[in-house]
This record gives sequence, C-alpha cells and structure tokens, in this order.
Amino acid sequence: MDGERAELEATVDRLRTELEGLRTAMRTRAVIEQAKGVLVGRFGYAPERAFDELVRRSQDGNRKLAQIAADLVAEAAPPPAAREAPAPATPVEPESAKPAESVKPAESAKSADPAEPADQGGEREREGGRERDEAGLAARFHLAAAALATATGPDEVAERLYRTALGPLGAQALALAAREPDGALRLVGAYGVPARQLSQWQRIPPHTRVPLTEAVRTGRQVWVADRREFAARYPDMSGDDLVPGTTVCALPLHADGRLLGAIKIGWSELRRPDPDTRAHLAALADLAADTLLRLLALNLAFDLEAGPTVPLDPAGAPWFRAVLDGLLDPVLLLRAVRDEDGKVTDLRVEHANAPTIDLAGRDAAELRGRRLTELYPGMVASGTFDRLRTAAADATPYLGEAERYVETVAGSTRASAMTVHATPFQDGLLLTWRIHDERDRRIAQLAQTARLTRVGTWEWRPGERRITCSEGIPQLFGDATATGDLDPRAALDAVVPADREAVRAAARALLDGRTPVTAEFAVRAADGQRNLRALGEAARADDGRLLALSGAVQDVTPWRRAEQALSDTRDRLADQRRRTGDEQRAVRALQQALTRAPAGRPVPGFDSAARYLPAERERKIGGDWYELLDLPDGTVLLAVGDVSGHGLPAAALMSQLRYALRGIAYDGAPPGQLLDRLDLMLCHQRADHIAAVTVARLDPRTGHLAWARAGHLPPVLVHDGTARTLDPPPGLVLGVTPRTRRPTAELHLAPGDTLLLYTDGLISRRDTTTGAGAGAGTDPDAGVARLLRACTDYRAAPDPAGLLDHLLRRFGAPNPSDDICLLAVRRQD
Repeated sequence: MDGERAELEATVDRLRTELEGLRTAMRTRAVIEQAKGVLVGRFGYAPERAFDELVRRSQDGNRKLAQIAADLVAEAAPPPAAREAPAPATPVEPESAKPAESVKPAESAKSADPAEPADQGGEREREGGRERDEAGLAARFHLAAAALATATGPDEVAERLYRTALGPLGAQALALAAREPDGALRLVGAYGVPARQLSQWQRIPPHTRVPLTEAVRTGRQVWVADRREFAARYPDMSGDDLVPGTTVCALPLHADGRLLGAIKIGWSELRRPDPDTRAHLAALADLAADTLLRLLALNLAFDLEAGPTVPLDPAGAPWFRAVLDGLLDPVLLLRAVRDEDGKVTDLRVEHANAPTIDLAGRDAAELRGRRLTELYPGMVASGTFDRLRTAAADATPYLGEAERYVETVAGSTRASAMTVHATPFQDGLLLTWRIHDERDRRIAQLAQTARLTRVGTWEWRPGERRITCSEGIPQLFGDATATGDLDPRAALDAVVPADREAVRAAARALLDGRTPVTAEFAVRAADGQRNLRALGEAARADDGRLLALSGAVQDVTPWRRAEQALSDTRDRLADQRRRTGDEQRAVRALQQALTRAPAGRPVPGFDSAARYLPAERERKIGGDWYELLDLPDGTVLLAVGDVSGHGLPAAALMSQLRYALRGIAYDGAPPGQLLDRLDLMLCHQRADHIAAVTVARLDPRTGHLAWARAGHLPPVLVHDGTARTLDPPPGLVLGVTPRTRRPTAELHLAPGDTLLLYTDGLISRRDTTTGAGAGAGTDPDAGVARLLRACTDYRAAPDPAGLLDHLLRRFGAPNPSDDICLLAVRRQD
C-alpha cells in the first residue's frame, strides 16, 4: 500500500509540474511566435529555423528564451502609445522629497517563472540618478502582453502583470478596481496586497478621495511620492492604505472608448519616475484594460456565488437599451466629454430611448452622438447645462422641478415646462424628463410629422389679401423672408409658366364649390425647380356662402426626382440591352467565321473531326477555339485554346492568337517554341487577358507527335480501346511573362490511335442555381477521370466524329456556363 501511495503521489507531482509548464508555455508562446515571425521576415528563415535561432541565442547568452524573444520583438515593434498623455495630473512629490536612488527590481519579484524577464542585457545609462532602459521596458511590455493574452480572471491579470512588468520595476503590490454604474470603484483583482486590506477596500464610494478615485475623476496618472505627501493630500483617509508602499501611483483604465476603472501600484522605496517609465506604465494600464474588457466579452470573469467579478457596462448591452425603450418617458444616456486635464467640458448623447422626442421635434436617431451644447444652446444660456456638467463630474444626482425650458430651432422659439432628473451612470448621466403641458408635446409631435413628410397647411378667407400658412410653406414658393403668410400673386409667379393655368383652374374649381381639389405643379427653385402637390377644400355656410378655403401643400420633389432617376435608369438599361445584343451578334458572327475557316487540303491516312458549342445560358461568347491545318512539310498543325474573359475583346484576341499561330507554324519550329512566340506577342501587347493553349505537330505518315502546352489540360490518347492522358510537360499560361520557356514532348501514334484535344468547358461545369458543382463538378481531376471512362466506353466504329458526339452526349452538352471546344484526330490503319 505504501508503495502504491508513493507512486500515486509521484504521478500527481509529475502531472502538476507538467501543468505548470504548460501554463508557463502559454504565457510566453505569443511573444515567442512573434519573435519567430520577426526572424522569418528579416532573414527569410523557415519557422523551424527561426525557433532554432532563438534557442541558440538563449544558450549563447545564458538567458531565458522568452526574454530573448521579447527583446527581439521590442526592437522590431515598440509598444504602442498610451491612450492618455503620461504627464501627471498633480505634483509627483513635494519639494522636501529627497532624490532617490534608482529603483531596482524587488527581491520578491524574482521567481522561477520563465516568463519573468531577467535583469540582464540591453544598454543602460545613468541619468539624474536613475536607470533608463528603454529596450528593457519594451521587452517587458511584450512579455506582459503575451502573459495577459491567456489570463482567465482579474486576479490572474494582476499576478501576471506584476511578474512580467511591474515586479522588475521594483513595484511591491498592485490592485485593479472596476468602475460601477453609479461611479463607485469595486476591487476586482490584486497582487501583493494583504488580505486585511482586500477585505476593507472591496468597494470605494465615488466621493472618497484617494488616488484611485482621483485617477478615474481626472482620467490621468496620479503620483504620490511618499507617505507624508499622502497624508497631506488625503487627510480624511484613516487606517491602512489599500496598496502598501512608500510611493504609489494610480492610472485610469481606458478601453474601447470607455473608462473601465483604475489600477494602483505601490513601491516600497521612494520612486521618482522618468518620462519613459510614465509612458511604460500608461501602456501597461491600457493593456490591462483591454484584457479586462476581453474577459467581460468572453464572460470568463464570473463567480457563481458572488456574481460577476468585473462589473458589466450595461450601456451598450441590448437588454439594457430594450429596458430603456420600454419606459414611457424619454431617457438620454450621456457620456462625459473631458479635456486633456480630465475636466468635464460637455456631455454626449450615447443612446436615446424610443419615446424620446425633444422640444425641437427631434427623435432618438437624430440625437445620438451629438453634444448637449450643440443640441440645446438654450440649456447652456439658462445654466442648466452647467448643473448637469457638475453632476457628471461629481457623480451627484440632479433634480430640476417644473422648470421652463426654451429652445430656438430654425428661427422658431419652442418653450415648455418640464421636470428634469439626472442620475450618475458610468462616466456620465442618465437624463430623463417629463413635459407638463401635453399640448406643447403634441404640437412638437405634429411638427415632427410635418417636417418628415414635407407637408404644410394653408388657409384663405374671403376678403383677405394673403394666405395664412404653416412654417416653411412660403419658403417653398421662394419667399425666404415670409414668416407665416403668402401673397397669392407672388405664389402664382413662382409657378413655372407651363403649370400656371392648371393652378388657376384648381383655384376656380374651389371657388365654384367643387371640392376637394388636387393640383400638382412645379415652382422655380435655386437648384432648378421644386415639385409641389396642393390639396384644398371649401368650407361653406348653410346658405352656401363661402367661409374659407383650406388645405395642405406637400413637397414631392424627392419622389419625382426618384421617379425620373428610375425612368432614366430604365432607359439606360434598355440601351445597354440593345448594345449588348449588337455586341453578342457581332461576337457570334466573328466566332463562327473563325471556327469555319478553311483548314487546308485533306491529308491522306488521317481522319479528323471538331466541335464547337457556345455556352447555353451565358449572354457573352467566350474565347474557346481550335486549329487544324496541314503544313507544307506534310505534317498537320493541331491546337486548342481558351482565352480568358468573354465578349468582343476575348473573341478578337482569340482571332489574333489563331492567325498568329498559323503564320509562325510554317517555319517548322517545334510546338514549345510556337507557344513561346505567342507568349512574347501577347505580353508585348499588354493585353488584359491570359490564354491557355495546347499545340501539337503530327506526321500522319510516321505517327510522330510533338506537342507542348501553356496552362492547358493535356490531350487524351485512345490506344487499343483504352484512354489515358499524355504526361504533360511544364508550361505556364500565355500572357504572364515573356521569359518562360516551354519544352516540347514527343510521342508515337500507332495506326488506329486517336488523339483528343479539348477545353475545360467539357469536363467542368457549375450549377447556376445553387453554385454547387454539377456533373463532374468543378474538380478537374474528377472531370478528367470521367472523360477517360467515357472514351474507353466508346465501342462504335473508329470514327473521330462519332467519338466527339458520344462525349457531348455523355457530358450533357452544351455546358450552361462555359464554351466547349473539341478536336479529335485518328491515324488510319
């Protein structure tokens, strides 16, 4: 039993050691992989070679592999600038503070953790009695980034931040505090802080004046040089401080545009930080903030008994905004806008709930993202804005009872009595109000409706010389100075001459008692003309006497312009269809002329057949072609090609290649050289197309076949009823580079052998309804295998034409989306 127990304990100890090793490797893997990438990019090493180089440097320098990697990454990629300026918000230390010696890493910071940077390497220089090591700071930043990438909780964030970056700077302890919605700070993670302090400082109210709350309030670094300065600056603080140490520093945690909280660091010795150290700490704070935000997003920081260990920011959560939308009263979620010193200068609307409609008739969508000073200048003039700004800065509620609010929008004054409440929330306020005069609220809603629908009202009574109009109607008729009425003659003069008689006829119809009446007309405007629709009806007394004419006017210019744009688009599409049809007919005629071009004299002992089938569903013709030409030396030129693209340009290039091949084939050059010359011509023309071609020269008398290819599928040879593909020589497609040289392959065709050349439209097709492959699919190997089976299955009389018809039937030609070109030759028995 004792032996089994000892063996079990040894196994547990071994597994625990392996687990700790894996955790350590995870903390340093990111920086090691980055260092490998630097070596790969700098020297062109393979990844394995790059890792071996890191190991060699580690062994030669007797330094940890992670430290070597961090130094290399820091040299290639300095840490990013912090999100806030590193200058302190308050004096660093009192005048009486004595100059301190350089702060060396604390003994407690030394550990067996391989992620901990060794205090070696890098050049150091003395300046003002303190050490400066910019390369070392950069390396520690990358080590910290790698370590925090796998952290699973706030306490682990604090521990890894200390071991990789803060401990080597001589720090004694640190604490992470997250900002809750009411402005308070809640302790979420710590390292080196005694348990008694952790218990007493779990939650810090927003009005408690300590370095953490000051960093959150100002948004900047806060340094306290020693305990004497601490007591002078925070006289109300009694008991032990949260983070022990002589010098303490608090930095805000910013991430994703939000102030998440703050971090506090303590040093056991007096610390005078230089600008490099300030910037380094600010960058580390941003790194910690990003990590905490990641933990929130992944929901990893959650304790089943205590609840979330990091308070969620509900401002951006859909559930929270849905709750706000369900309220009857309007609610604005305001974020504080701060200057470089952290002072609140304005408030920005981050979210407005669905019921929100302000005095100007603006809804939620029009308010989001805008500042209060921009939206409500009347609030600034009345002093309400200053009270709201103070409430946000001091995290105190604001209550305004039945105050009179006045705003001027587009020259019109809007006023209403309302009660306004503001509650501190995150780094800002939740603002809500209730309008006491419902009539003004309804008027605002109607004004908003009229503005959105571009509708206004008008009224005229017998004996009056002007038409009374709602706001904006006179401006539609070009009277920019009118405020509420319109001169009938001026209005008629604004109507374009072609529509004036229709307007007069509508007015006569109203006066004659025909009602309702609708008229649409155009008026002159600065941008050309404006289209208006007027509706009117007559109100008469019981005795038939006319009491008034009234109605509405709507600006329908956007709709008419949209209709005109739609009509123009239809005309352009019709013209495009006509031009496309003309081009398609021209391309078809050109391609038919090319494929039916004379192929020369019949060659004894040689049978041939060719087929060309255009794509069934494509509107444009492709660039597939073939060539069969007897040459003066008794050989036969065979070629099949495919030019990229469709339409007239592809067909024109196809014709150039075909006739150029005919011309250069007469000098007896081997097929590889023929392709090289075609490639030189195509690259010299700088065409926008590439081409895949197979060229062969066959001697029907001897059966000798010489062939070469440029990115094309190899030919198929049918011998004794069995089909196989020819072994393809290398060959790049035409049109890429003129320096490519293509070799020529040779083969002997026995009597009765059949050679098949084809384009990929035969074996590769696409399902145009689903995008999936149909038939042989888009896999060329599967298509070629199916083609070989089809050739082998052909048992009819040895006739090239019959073979081609058999293949077209087997593959369901024509291909809906691609052209098919086939050429078969047979050496007679």
